[in-house]
Formats: sequence, C-alpha cells, structure tokens
Amino acid sequence: MNIFKRFAKSIYSPEDIATFRADKIWKSILYIILISILIFLPIGYHTATAANDAMKVGADTIKNDIPDFTVEDGKLVSQADKPITIDQGSVFFYFDSTDSLTTDKIDNQLGSADSAIAFLSDKIYIKAPGVDQSVSYATAGIESKADLVSFYQSMEDMSKYFIPILLGIILVAMILISFFKVALYALFGYIMSGFGRMGISYFNNWNIAAYSMTLAAVFTMIMYWFQITVPYLSTINMAVSFIIIFLVIRQIPPTDQKQPVK
Repeated sequence: MNIFKRFAKSIYSPEDIATFRADKIWKSILYIILISILIFLPIGYHTATAANDAMKVGADTIKNDIPDFTVEDGKLVSQADKPITIDQGSVFFYFDSTDSLTTDKIDNQLGSADSAIAFLSDKIYIKAPGVDQSVSYATAGIESKADLVSFYQSMEDMSKYFIPILLGIILVAMILISFFKVALYALFGYIMSGFGRMGISYFNNWNIAAYSMTLAAVFTMIMYWFQITVPYLSTINMAVSFIIIFLVIRQIPPTDQKQPVK
C-alpha cells in the first residue's frame, strides 16, 4: 500500500492503522514529514502573502503616516499623545509612544487573517499567521524615524531571501514538533498496551502514533487554510490522536505479535 493510500485509510480506519504497526521505521519517518508538510502549507502560504503585503504598503505608510520619533534608553519618544492605528487592509500598523498598547491588546484587535507591524514603546512587534515576533529597537539598530525608513527599505530588499529562510525555519520546527508528538503518543500507546505485555512494542506504537495523527492533521490544515481560530486546538488534536490510538490497540489481538503489511 503506497503512502497516499495509507494517508486516506488513516483518516477513518483504526483497523487499517493497526496493520501498519510492523512497518519499517523509514516509512513512518517519511509519513511524519508528509503530515508536517501538509500542516505547513496553509501556514507558509498565509505567512508569505502577509509578509509581501506588508512590504508593499509599509514603506509609504512609515514615511507619510508615522510621526517623527527618537529612541532614548530603548524607549520610543514622540510628540504623539495617543496610540496611532493605520489600517491598510489585511495589514495594520500601530505606533505607540505612550506605553498604552501591549502585544496582547494588539492580538485581540486582529482577525485571524490579519497581520500587524506595531512600533510599541519598547519594541517592534510583528504579527502574521504563523509568526509572532518581537524585536527591540537596539537589536534592530533604530534610533530615529530615518533609521526606521532605512531599516524597512533594507528589509524590503532582503525579503526575497528572508521570507524563504523564515518559511524553512517554520517547516523544520513543525517537523521536529511532529516527531516529539509521535514519541509522546507512542509512549501513551505503550502504556495502554501494558508496556509491551500485549505483544505491542514501543516501536509498534511509534508506527501507530504516526498514522493516528492523520485526522488531527487534516482538521488542522483545513482550519489554517480558512484561517478559522479554534480554541484549544492543540488539546483537541491530542485528544483525537489518543482516542484513535486507543481504538487501534483494541483492534490488535493480544497474541498477534505482527501482522504483515500488504
């Protein structure tokens, strides 16, 4: 059975997942990478789109709509007496030298499809689908508006290199997280199977765990594509995977050590 048939079967059939437990390790490793890429696709697309949009509208916005400022002792100083919000469609710019805005307040104001670049009192905050990053003014080398304009223009020039590197880092991180989850889920299965007393080794549980993530991965991918915010998504995915592992183990007779994969 090829990897795509396994993928389709793993969405709905614990019985089929049970037959994959004696797979060679490289097959489950390849499958974990496939699942990680599946989840990454919507994140990568929306992140790249948001970054490109921000670069296109950002330079003019900073020049024309952001007031003059300086950075003193790491703090933003300007004549503005209240926070400034600039709506550029799906990208929002914030400027706050009054220390009124926080990253949490900005997150609460944004929709799931929105991105933001916020110049807060002590840092620059960048928010996009799949990206949540803060940088101090000292780290960015910004001491005035002129420095910011120069910095932004440099970022715009570097974006064709920076964005692919960023996406690559996100993908590698997601693959590593997926491997960690499989190891954790395999431990759960190993405990459920009586620490191997049912004839199901940790290696078998590793393979079971890899395929048991499929339904949760498909659900996550759909939510990310449509940018639907699901509360406690990670907890839901973990619960779904645990339930599937439990159902898979129930499909395996205690005396059936290994069932060949066809």
